Formats: sequence, C-alpha cells, structure tokens
Amino acid sequence: MRGFALFIVFLVAGVTSAADPLPPGAVLRLGETKFRADGEVRHLQFSPYGAVLMGWVVGLDGQLHPAAWETATGVFLPSAGDGSPPDVPERTTAAARLTGDRVVTAGPGCAGRVWDASTGRQLAQLSGHSALVTAVAVSKDGKRIATGSADGLIKVWDADSFHPLTALGGHTGVVRTIRVATDGTRAVTTGDDRSARVWDLKTGKELRGFPTAELAELTPDGTAVVMSAGGRTIVRDILTGLEVVPTHQPTRPTRTIAELLSQIGLSVAFSPDGRMVAVAQRDGTIGLYEATTGQQRRKLVGHRSVCGGMAFTPDGTRLLTAGTDHSILVWAVRVQDLPMPETIQRETRAGKLWTMLTTGRADTAYLAMARFAVEPSAAVKMARLRLRPAEATESDPEGQLADMRGVELLESLGTIAAMEFLEELARGEPTAHCTREARRALERLGGKW
Repeated sequence: MRGFALFIVFLVAGVTSAADPLPPGAVLRLGETKFRADGEVRHLQFSPYGAVLMGWVVGLDGQLHPAAWETATGVFLPSAGDGSPPDVPERTTAAARLTGDRVVTAGPGCAGRVWDASTGRQLAQLSGHSALVTAVAVSKDGKRIATGSADGLIKVWDADSFHPLTALGGHTGVVRTIRVATDGTRAVTTGDDRSARVWDLKTGKELRGFPTAELAELTPDGTAVVMSAGGRTIVRDILTGLEVVPTHQPTRPTRTIAELLSQIGLSVAFSPDGRMVAVAQRDGTIGLYEATTGQQRRKLVGHRSVCGGMAFTPDGTRLLTAGTDHSILVWAVRVQDLPMPETIQRETRAGKLWTMLTTGRADTAYLAMARFAVEPSAAVKMARLRLRPAEATESDPEGQLADMRGVELLESLGTIAAMEFLEELARGEPTAHCTREARRALERLGGKW
C-alpha cells in the first residue's frame, strides 16, 4: 500500500501488416489502422491524380491538423505524399458533386448519401460508420468517393456500384475496454462501435465479433464471452457465436479500477505483480513506472494520439494498449525485452551493474536488470554475493529497494539456480521485507509458501 500511495502522489504531481509496420517494442497489432484518423474528420480531398486522400482532423487541442492516407492501401502518411493538404477549410465538406446530377452528402446520420439533385431522390446509402458522417470527397475522375466520420473512421467507395473499396478489420470506433483471458491467449475488447471483439493474442486475428453496447469479458476457460444484453447477462460461445446455457449463473461484467480511472482521463494499468504501472500520456506515449518509487522505467512510443485503454496479460509479459485509431498494440514488456544502449550491452563489470540496479534511478536500474538477464548464471552469482537471507525484522528504505529489485531480477530469470536462491531468501526472518518479496515471487512462479 505504501508503494501505491507513493505512486498516486507522483501521478497527481505529473500526471500488423507489412504496409503498417509496428513501432519499436510492439510485437502485434489487433485490428487495422487503414484510413483511421485520430479525431473528427472535418475535410476530405483527393490529390490531383487520386493517389492520396488528404484532409483535416480535429486534434486533442481542438485545432485542425492536416492528415493524409495512401488511397490504394489506406496507410497513414506522415506528409501529403504527391500533393499538399488543402487549405484550412472554413466549414466541413458536407457535400460533393459526382458525375451528372448526382451529389453525395455527409449524412444525415451515420452514413454518406447519394442523391439525384434534379429530383431530390436518394440513390444510395453508404453505410458502415458508427458515428456521424462529417466529411465527403469525390476523386477528380469521379470513380471514388471518400466519407469520414466524427470517430475518425474514413471509408472509400466505388462511385458506380457504391460498394466499399476498403475492407476494414477490427473496431470502427474508439476502443474503451480490454480484458485478457486467464491463460493469456485471447482478449476481448469493446468500443464505441457498440461491439465486442475477441482476438487471438498469438496471431493478432479477430476470432469473433458480437454486437453489444456494454462491457464484455471472457469466461475463465477463454472459450466464451460474458456480456450484458437487455437487462440480463448472457454467455456466447466464441467458436459458434451462439448463446450457451452455463452451469452456473455468470457474474455480470463490471468496470475495473483502471477503466473507471480512464473515464476521468487517467488511463492506467497495473502489472499483475504490482511492481509496474503503465500510464498513458496526452501525446500517445505510454510510460512504464516503478510503483514503489514512482519513477519511469521505460517509454513506449507508437500511438499517434491518447491511449484510452490498457491491460497487462496475466503473466505480466505483455501490455495491450488501445488508441483512438481503433486498433490495439501488444507490447513485449519483460525485462528481457528492454532495448539496451550499446554502452550497457558492453558493460561487463558485475559490481557496477549491481550498484546501478540497487541504488540507481528506475530507468538506470531497469537497464542493469536487462543486462544481467542476458547472462542468468552470472546474475545469480552476483545476487548471492550481495543478497542474504534476512535475519532482522526490517531494513531501511534503501535496503528495501535493493531487496525488491534484486528479487525481481531473480524472478525474471526463471532459471533453476535463481529459484533455488529465492527459496533460500524465503527462509529468512518471516517478517523481513526481503523474505516476503522472495515468498511472493515463488508463489507467482508456482511455489508454495
């Protein structure tokens, strides 16, 4: 509780595909980012030859910002490519002219609509958005239509058949909640598109989607989804999509602490071992903080906008983060996955690394821990030289921090030698900090204390 309290004080004080490469540190993307903007689309316009779709999007600061996508693939472009963004519009592109007397309008409602201007008759409805359509555009050759909505989704259509040309995967609205199965192989997410989607965390593929405007979570065995619908709690099988009758009445899904915090603008997630807290920043970066000290260990950069939902896998080796681009990134967050600068990679002085680990700032200590993890046998030997089974009831705060980080290193190694030393530490004075940390580590590793 002391570490949690320190973190809250700190928080208040400072609070895939080949065409869409993953950011450094991410190992998987759930859903796609084709034609996804980070805010309400206010203006759309094709480049002169139609290769790029350009527009203006409302950012987190409430101002309009230019954006561009490759028309053929839907991939976001850092710049406008073969054309420049249009001048800042005075109003949204609510209508555009097709060939002849046909016009396409943004709405009314959550669809683009094609009309015969001479008679006022509606010719087609471009459905697929889950929020108000706010902008439309037509390519100069009249072959393509683009529609953009308030949730940042953009769709491109064939102007003759009115069929969508982009096959979008995943949520079409902002992702709000993430729940991971007990065995860490699957996750279910819910979003503003009023859907729950089940994902395979090994392949990144969507296994099943269910319509729901409320929370959803996986059953303990990960084979079904528990949802609220029509005032009752139902269970649907992931393989068939059919409702099943459970042997016991399922518990209605409720919001976690992290989800409640996200509703007031604080997107956080706590690692299963309680040692790390992930905090989303306004610029889309994710900070991984040491819970005991409140210091940042690592920064994850990948989302282009604020992250609205996060969750660790039960084993703590992965972190799932959802941005307003409607997709979820899966990050590798084990100490073994931490990128190390060349100076740390070349460091061979175990004594210096141990000092960095036990007395340095959280980011420095975590780098030292990552370097030790490369050579587990050397790490255990060094730990045996510096750690001893506790004989006294308590140690000073500095000693407790050293004990905590040393035990965390041993737990992360997972070798037989590390387990044996943890067992020795766990036989120390029962009330001592080091003893308690070692016992908790062994319990997580499958031991009994």
